[in-house]
Formats: sequence, structure tokens, C-alpha cells
Amino acid sequence: MLLQTFVEDIGGFRKLLDATGTVISGSSTLHLFQAKVNALKLGDMDLYVTHEFEEEVINYLKTTEKYKVEHKSEQKEEYDSAAIQKIFKLEREGKKMDVIITDWASSIIPILQFHSTVVMNYITAHSVVSLYPNWTKENKGLVNPHMYLENTTNLRTMIALMKYANRGYNLSAEPFDLGIHNCDMNGYCPRSFRNTIDGDTLRWDFKKIKTMGKTVVACQDMAVITW
Repeated sequence: MLLQTFVEDIGGFRKLLDATGTVISGSSTLHLFQAKVNALKLGDMDLYVTHEFEEEVINYLKTTEKYKVEHKSEQKEEYDSAAIQKIFKLEREGKKMDVIITDWASSIIPILQFHSTVVMNYITAHSVVSLYPNWTKENKGLVNPHMYLENTTNLRTMIALMKYANRGYNLSAEPFDLGIHNCDMNGYCPRSFRNTIDGDTLRWDFKKIKTMGKTVVACQDMAVITW
């Protein structure tokens, strides 16, 4: 449903995601983790792309999907992530798409810098991933500690947090407000060492994956990111 809303050639689009390591994230991805009755309206779709594939992705969307670039910004006007280099805003017949370019090695890095765990979800060519699935399904979210530890909180951050609070999410800067956990032993503790294929990550793969017992031994479509 998500891809059908924004692209005509779903197979070709997934091949593009696969070849370029591009991921889909933002509120459109959060839509997949919500009960249908409470799901967010699909207003736009955000693509996260590494800088070396910027031209390939933009050209594909323009030529194959007939999107037009309405605006290009070198400024991070709507995003607080230091990993974001530039943003392209595209539109086609009322359908909107943001293409967010990062100069880091992985398109997942900006997602780890989002304002809260609520939107730390993404879609690759072969999988749907939620980094904090228990909180997300319970409409809870932890404010990203780097926002206040690194003094990066600003008006844009507050507006974004208020938007999700108004949508019914319980947001807190204190993890124990969201539930009890064992510090350093639970993936929901900010002090825990995490990665994108660990046991606390929800990962729904569209194709068969390689495992050894219950352990994923190869992440076929994306690099494993730790934080």
C-alpha cells in the first residue's frame, strides 16, 4: 500500500533501493506499525540516500516516476541531523516525496539522529525494520538523548515532538517513564550497545536470510550499524 501510493513501477523502485542502499523512513514508515484505524495519513514519503547515489536516485524519480523537483535546499531547514547534507522536494500530481542526502557511508545514519525513537523505523529493498518496536506499537517514544546532551534541541525539534504528542504518542526524556528495564542489559536502556540486527530490533525480511540457529549471520541488503 505504501509503495503503491507513491510509485508506479514497484519492482523497478525496489531494484533502485537495492542497488543504491536507499531506505524509506519518516512518518510514512511509521504508518506500517500502526493499527489501521489509528494510522497516520500518508502525506509524503521520505527517501534517505547516500551522496554518491544522489544523481541516480533523482534521475530515476524524474524519468521513470515522472516526479518534478520543486525545491532543493542545502540547508537542513526541517531536520536537525548533522548527517544530512541536502534535501530535494519532489512532487507528482499531488504526491510528495523528500529525498534526503547524507554524506555518511550509510543512509541509516540520519535515522539514528531523529528526535525520538517513534520514527526510528525504515524500509529497505528487502525488509521493514523498527529499532524500538515495543515502544512504537504502544505509542511510546524516548526523546533522543543527544538532543539535550549535545544541546541540539531547538524550535524545530520541539515542533516535531509536539506533532507526535498531539497524535497520541507518550514522549519522555526519561526511559523509566516508558517502562521498567534492566540498565545495560536491555535494548531499551539508552546505555545499551545496540545494532540493526540485534534481538531488540524488529526486522521483517521479504526474502530468506542466512542464519546460524537464531542468529543472523549476514545482513544481505544493508551494512550493520551500531549505536
